[in-house]
Amino acid sequence: MVITATSKSIGIGIATLALLGGVASGTATAGPADSARTATAHAGAADATTAAAKKCKHTTSLGWYCGYYKGHKTVKFGSSGQAVKEVQANINQTTDYKPKLKVDGEFGSKTKKAVLWFQHEFKIKPYDAIVGPKTWKVLRAK
Repeated sequence: MVITATSKSIGIGIATLALLGGVASGTATAGPADSARTATAHAGAADATTAAAKKCKHTTSLGWYCGYYKGHKTVKFGSSGQAVKEVQANINQTTDYKPKLKVDGEFGSKTKKAVLWFQHEFKIKPYDAIVGPKTWKVLRAK
């Protein structure tokens, strides 16, 4: 009986690892306007901050969408909510920005630094760390 219970536990553990490994190893396909962006999701390095994040996908109607927010409201330092999570996940999974952001929906100093980097990297002026219409457009890469 003990051997059977142990075998079941091991089998469940292996199945869980296989499932998680399959989810973490997926890739997204970049559109032609994304030559400077990476096409691979950066979830493979056992990074706890991004492991819980939804996977971003490139859609024809919206562009890059990470499953948190479909709109384009302005967010900035001090903002919170689903739109901020969308920004954080998008930067994590569609750029080479390091260190990866915690996808927590809080626009704090680390998210501000990442947005400034993104604006400089993609020449979105003004460099103000505010995710407004211009920055959303490039984040979505329509």
